[in-house]
Amino acid sequence: MAKLQVGNPVTGKNFIGREEEIKYITQLLQMGQNIVLIAPRRYGKTSLVLEILSKMHAQKQYTAFIDFFSVPSLKILSSQITESVLKNRKLDKIFAQTKNSALAMIQNLKMKTAIEDFEFIIEFSNQKENDWELLEKSIDFIDHFPGKYNMNMFCAFDEFGDINKLDGNKIVKLFRSRLQRHKKSTYIFSGSYESVMSGLFIEQKAPFYRFARIINLGKIEKQKFLTFYKSHLATQGINCDEKLLIKILDFTDGHPYYSQLALQEIIIYNALNKKNPDIKKVIESMLNAEKNYLEKSWEELSKRKELLKTAIAVAENNKKIYSSLKNSGINISRALKSLTMNGMLIKTPTKYEFSDPLFKYWIEINVLKKYN
Repeated sequence: MAKLQVGNPVTGKNFIGREEEIKYITQLLQMGQNIVLIAPRRYGKTSLVLEILSKMHAQKQYTAFIDFFSVPSLKILSSQITESVLKNRKLDKIFAQTKNSALAMIQNLKMKTAIEDFEFIIEFSNQKENDWELLEKSIDFIDHFPGKYNMNMFCAFDEFGDINKLDGNKIVKLFRSRLQRHKKSTYIFSGSYESVMSGLFIEQKAPFYRFARIINLGKIEKQKFLTFYKSHLATQGINCDEKLLIKILDFTDGHPYYSQLALQEIIIYNALNKKNPDIKKVIESMLNAEKNYLEKSWEELSKRKELLKTAIAVAENNKKIYSSLKNSGINISRALKSLTMNGMLIKTPTKYEFSDPLFKYWIEINVLKKYN
């Protein structure tokens, strides 16, 4: 059975669409242009970044990937940066195995060569080492290491908005001061919450103001998913009516995560029932799979009355929000901006809409019936 991962980053054959985005971003990176990639969660940012880096690595370019979401401390961040850079010379596993022992590092001939050029690496074995100094050296290592081999580096910081959890302004200033001096490296910064990324890159007083090109990642064309659906179902020996697939993709509306989840539910239903589900069964299965996430999203939304009312108004009629809320006593523009900045809503040229189609449907069936 062919694998179909849902919720984890994917590359290669399971990576769907984004050809235009890949070409555009790759071209900018090769010109030395830093990139900021912003999109709601579950829109495939990490998969896109990994796919771009994979293609660059295949072209013998140096690459690095650092996930801020999974980093709990400064030292672990320094270690993750150093290990990712060393991976370009296949030294990452040796580093991971020896970093806690200076003797083990020195005794390994391959690691010893790297230490001779970059002595800070041995400092990972020193428990008393200043974490800030180690981080500063690790950041510069991104740029200095490829310079030794006359190479350029393409480095991605995933969920960069989470940088504030480590030490707020101090770490942001450190990264800004070091990265602006780098000559051999080009960066991709990705983030989920537009409000956080705006405070880092977009606002005039932002520390990284005009440091990078801003790219907002949208949905994926339904036709690309339809082609993938047919191909993947064929490998499973499943013959599914195209009309059903189109109905499903109309519901998921080009949302990367839910489009993948719906396909997974079709395959599971077939395995258990030896037949195809209808659209109602697919949606019910998706709601059941995402029950905890959807209820938690509603709980968070309910903490602010003006956001709650505005979200309900968008779910009811996204083209007449102001008229439906004009006597509500809330600041509608402020609420819409807040919901957009936190990634719940997307502003199109003609309307506001939910970035999460399943959450919108959950509101319709669980909440709106209570308000009508």
